[in-house]
Amino acid sequence: MAKDKMKYGKNICLSAAVMFSATVLSVCAFSYVRGLDGADIIRNTVMSGIGIFTVLLFMAQAKAGRLFEYDNGEHMLRFMVVYLICLAFSFAIAYLPAAGWPYLAVFVFLTLFSNLQTGICAGTILLAVSILLAGHGAEIFVLYFVCGFAGASLFKGLNEAYKIGIPAVVSIMFLLTGETACVVLYANETLRPELFLIPLINVIASLVLLLIILRVFYALVIYKHRNKYLEINDQECALLVELKEKSKEEYYQAVHTAYFCERISRLLLLDVNAAKTGGYYRRIGSLRGENTWETVSGIASEYAFPREAVRILREFLDKTVPVRQKETAVLLMSDAVISSILYLLAKKNEKMDYDKIIDTVFKQKLESGVLKECSMTLEELYRMKSIFKEEKLYYDFLR
Repeated sequence: MAKDKMKYGKNICLSAAVMFSATVLSVCAFSYVRGLDGADIIRNTVMSGIGIFTVLLFMAQAKAGRLFEYDNGEHMLRFMVVYLICLAFSFAIAYLPAAGWPYLAVFVFLTLFSNLQTGICAGTILLAVSILLAGHGAEIFVLYFVCGFAGASLFKGLNEAYKIGIPAVVSIMFLLTGETACVVLYANETLRPELFLIPLINVIASLVLLLIILRVFYALVIYKHRNKYLEINDQECALLVELKEKSKEEYYQAVHTAYFCERISRLLLLDVNAAKTGGYYRRIGSLRGENTWETVSGIASEYAFPREAVRILREFLDKTVPVRQKETAVLLMSDAVISSILYLLAKKNEKMDYDKIIDTVFKQKLESGVLKECSMTLEELYRMKSIFKEEKLYYDFLR
């Protein structure tokens, strides 16, 4: 943990220094190149400095990366690279006609590799830089800010399902409508077919850039551990086969726990693969003697488990580490519910009140305070409880 915090701190400091210096110095230089007078150069430099400082505050507040989505908190240098690309893009855009700025893609790009607040803040600062350098009015800023905000919000929370159709169509419709209102009609006060040429080029360019960005995002973030998860979450994986040979009871309990981890995580839009891995391997340490975090971490390192899965297993097993991940909460509840039902089924064979058992498990876990630092909301907890209660036929299958 101490090493992770130190590494995170170093990455934050390096990213902050590079992003701040690059923004302030390049804005000052491009303002001079654009032929602006001294007062405008000072204004642009100071305002860009204040803006990037605000972005860095958002980054600093994402303590240990917990406020950044996906694994972005562990890759601050990756976000720095994305920001620098968008910064260079903002200077190039200033030389294009106002109707041809593909800022929708910029907002989405920054948001996907950080989080909604940081992405929108960074996109707004870069948009302001382009506006100041190009000398356009407030209507252009409002147009691209609103469209960028909408696009970033629509693409937030993407998962393996790759459902980008509706967000893409809605974002593009927002952009086309905004271009018509703020550029074609407002700037020209008339409606002629040729006036739509540049806005249509912008729409096409934005769509192409969005598709490229989404491909890069899925390759670097969503699918980066896909093959590894396919390997370790296969019931024919060597570890699971070894567990089955040692104890069929432990093996089948792991299978049932993984089933609920997968189902609940999918419905709550969480990291399905990492949660499922936690379900399968939460007691894998028994293969090497004692099921402690030290034993499990050695196995996870030997089989190169993805970092997200390792984090969940540590929060589940290491009592010195608080439960913060929603996926860990799903694992805790799944393990407790399955263990309780299997235990009671082994003691008595008559029909049981599954709802009462589930209510009791949730009450005990909440009263224990184990989830007091978890990011899971009460709404998500109630949703999870209702999912457990919907599975009565599954519990009967366990008899």
